[in-house]
Amino acid sequence: MTTASLDADLKGNTLRVYTYIFRVQRAGIREVQRTLGLKSASLAQYHLDKLVEMGLATRDNISGEYMLAREIKVESLEKFLKVGTHMVPRFLLYSVTLSVLLSYFVFITLTEIKIIDVWGFVFAIFGVSVTWFETLKAWRSTP
Repeated sequence: MTTASLDADLKGNTLRVYTYIFRVQRAGIREVQRTLGLKSASLAQYHLDKLVEMGLATRDNISGEYMLAREIKVESLEKFLKVGTHMVPRFLLYSVTLSVLLSYFVFITLTEIKIIDVWGFVFAIFGVSVTWFETLKAWRSTP
């Protein structure tokens, strides 16, 4: 399957199951069902089998567990980085960096405040607010 067709087919619960397998690398049917809150084990198996059909997962016939076969960059996952078993929004790096720079700016200008410093502070607060807003928005939309 091409990446475009995978992107179209990988949505809803199938995307949630793929994201879970992407994070943990190996999981059983019951584990997927419980972790993702799916109503039945057969629903979890359906989505796992769908991932196998797409070539994104494989099934170990001995243990019955499903493993990630290949990683693809799906549009909905492009705004995230995989750090260990966590999916972290890319904006987090920008938000933390700008927050540290703003803190440093405030610390440096505490001794003598000029009008240009006030304008710099206003623009910095705006930038930090926007990046934190986008970070939280991305975090809430984690599949």
